[in-house]
Amino acid sequence: MALNAHGRRWATPRGWWVRMSLSWAALVVFVLLVTIAVLVVKMKPNASDTTHLALYLALSGAIALAAGQLGLWVADATRKGGFRLKLAIPSILTALIIGFNVIMISRLMFLSVEDSELVLVFLAFGTAIALAIAWSVAGEVSRAVASIEAGARRIADGDYGWRIDETAAGGTTEVNRLAHWFNSMAASIQEAFARRDSAEAERRQVIAALSHDLRTPIASIRAMVEAIDEGIVSDPTTVQRYIHTVRAEAGHLSALMDDLFELSRLESGALSLHLERVSLEDILSDTIEGQREHAAQSCIRLIGAVRDALPAVMLDARQMQRVVNNLLQNALRHTPPDGTVILHAGYTHESGQPGRIVVQVIDTGEGISAHDLPHIFEPTYRGEVSRRRSSDDQDTFTGHGGLGLAIAQRIVEAHRGDISAFSPLDAEARSVLLAYCNDAHGCPAGAVLRFTLPVTTLTA
Repeated sequence: MALNAHGRRWATPRGWWVRMSLSWAALVVFVLLVTIAVLVVKMKPNASDTTHLALYLALSGAIALAAGQLGLWVADATRKGGFRLKLAIPSILTALIIGFNVIMISRLMFLSVEDSELVLVFLAFGTAIALAIAWSVAGEVSRAVASIEAGARRIADGDYGWRIDETAAGGTTEVNRLAHWFNSMAASIQEAFARRDSAEAERRQVIAALSHDLRTPIASIRAMVEAIDEGIVSDPTTVQRYIHTVRAEAGHLSALMDDLFELSRLESGALSLHLERVSLEDILSDTIEGQREHAAQSCIRLIGAVRDALPAVMLDARQMQRVVNNLLQNALRHTPPDGTVILHAGYTHESGQPGRIVVQVIDTGEGISAHDLPHIFEPTYRGEVSRRRSSDDQDTFTGHGGLGLAIAQRIVEAHRGDISAFSPLDAEARSVLLAYCNDAHGCPAGAVLRFTLPVTTLTA
């Protein structure tokens, strides 16, 4: 089938007509031969009667074939009836063939005029009922197909929220299933476009945030290098301070590029974990030592504690250390002087449940607002001012370019774990904090970042 010049109605191509005509003709010939063979075997008529029967049956088949072709041609040529008429034509032909054959038989049987009229009345009655039922059933299916066509047109026009009534075809199971899968396809398309739009919005947000985070240190480096190069700054002490600042800004840019590269690998699924049997306690201890000087410079008390003996697990040690390091840096950045940051780990195992390692980073900072809390693992999300410390630090939750927590989340999930945040502290984190901070006044609400790792799926 093909669209006509107006793009609205279906026209039947010549090749389809030829194939259909040949198949119908072959069917008529086959049924004719089988019928004659059965009559010859069962009734054993003479040659003359056999010839007459063959002629009448051939005439009946030819008339049926011609009537069918004519009906389809009229439906296409006049654009009347359409799909509904084509569906009803087989039933119409069936009634006509039966009626014609009964009339021929009645003539061969030499029925009286009254008997012939009675036969015609019954034939007309049965044919009318058959045609009405055929037209009704064809109408139900036709309306369902028209509904699917209308839905396809609306989706083609961009209305991906359109859905078809899946009960439009009544008891026609196949058409109902077609409508169901059409709706499933439309939902999948709508979801795919929503994901695309969301990814595009996030990409624009990432580009905008990274542009800001790149522009600031580059401008600072450029200004200080120009000041040194043009002799505006010549004092050795100031020059040395400028050089120190340039190195720090260059280090920040390098860390930002590393984070961006790592996040792109995680988002694309290109990250390959190098699993090995390691002690998570060693990873936590090394990370604590690496951040101790930073904590001391900020006058923050940094505590590491392991509640239970942790089983050795299969981890990518470098990636897991990056997770813990990102969480600690985030906590230190948002904890004021004289505050406390606790890195706590424990092992939980309930009867009938797989064991899990729970790692918590708890701080006594100002906490995270309810508005910001659901978004802190989104790349480059920038929270309210209450979660920012000073212009010297990055004004994001997550460090360089706002990517730290996003990277941590994806690494934890790659290890089949999960990560979450609570602010104010939940009961579990509060009890840990109170164990190391007995002064209630010195233990404000703060925040906790917690990730868990399933032991049963990670042990060797």
